[in-house]
Amino acid sequence: MTIQISSMIPDRALDESALFKAITKVAIDLAGLATQAVQKKLPILNVVFMLPSRQEKADFEGLRLHSFDQSDQTLRIEAAVPEKMLDSRHAERYVLAILADAIDAAAEFFNEQRILFDAPAHFALVEVLAPKQQQAIH
Repeated sequence: MTIQISSMIPDRALDESALFKAITKVAIDLAGLATQAVQKKLPILNVVFMLPSRQEKADFEGLRLHSFDQSDQTLRIEAAVPEKMLDSRHAERYVLAILADAIDAAAEFFNEQRILFDAPAHFALVEVLAPKQQQAIH
């Protein structure tokens, strides 16, 4: 898959957090879209969610480009998760927003490196994953 997500969890108690559950759900949903054409092309975008704990947290805020492995064409972007998002009811929307920001950053990086990256197709993929809004009918 060209979009991969994972998490760094310094405390196993975070396995029960709303954010970890949202990351897991989005990862499963992405795996369900593995047959999409955009998910079969290089380069690969690997987004790592860095969850905070009392003992450990990221030393940066927001996103940062971590590394690019030319051999397998993988760009790793890390996302420092704010503590307030751990049990937020907006956790899934947060995960999807981070993915969209990471795609934007990846598009800029790959453009500078002159590597083809279909950002619109990746944004569309994230859009498919977005929870559908339900409205009351009066």
